[in-house]
Amino acid sequence: MNTWQYLWRPDGGEGRAQWASGARAEVPRKLQPLGLSQAWLHLTEERPPWLSLIPFRRGVLGLVTVHGERREQGTLALDALRGLGGSWAGYQVTEAQPVPREISGPPGSASPGVCLLTLFRRKKGLTRDALLKRWHGGHTPLSIEIHPFVSYVRCTVEAPLSSGDPPWDGIVTESCATRRELLNPLLLFGGPLRAPYNMVRVGLDIHGFMDLKTMESYLVTEYALF
Repeated sequence: MNTWQYLWRPDGGEGRAQWASGARAEVPRKLQPLGLSQAWLHLTEERPPWLSLIPFRRGVLGLVTVHGERREQGTLALDALRGLGGSWAGYQVTEAQPVPREISGPPGSASPGVCLLTLFRRKKGLTRDALLKRWHGGHTPLSIEIHPFVSYVRCTVEAPLSSGDPPWDGIVTESCATRRELLNPLLLFGGPLRAPYNMVRVGLDIHGFMDLKTMESYLVTEYALF
């Protein structure tokens, strides 16, 4: 099974709510004729809080994830999605689900809880092999130990679909059951007694493999399209 992801930065002509409503209708309409096996959509429907330990970006962003058997489906999907306007970037990725996500409603329904979308590049001077060792072998188990995630989907970028696409190394979605669990640092980092220590652990860990200056984090809603 092949997996592709597409980052969508729309034009500024529509309001956030209008854009999100249109995306939920138009993205599946573009993808359904292509014979894909599964598709997911993440949208910045809600504005993030002004004050947060997580450095949320306030811009509008969409992430489309598709799975298909045939390699040409990745390019076909990108060509179809570009018809929705705005700026698109596509990536061949390898997906892993350290905390599996589940489809809990009919096609097009929002997943329960609230989701954090993170885009990152590896720290300068770090090889790809070293990145994967630190990220997959170290950070992933640390995250599962500390954070109350009900879903953790880790996508490693293998190659961009176009030469001009931004060079991301990782695209990650992490969901908590409630907004409070994601946005309250004491809950996100293991409770009042453990949170300060765990914040230091996570901070030192991500500093070892992420380029924090270019990292982008978004508060998103997740939809299972089909």
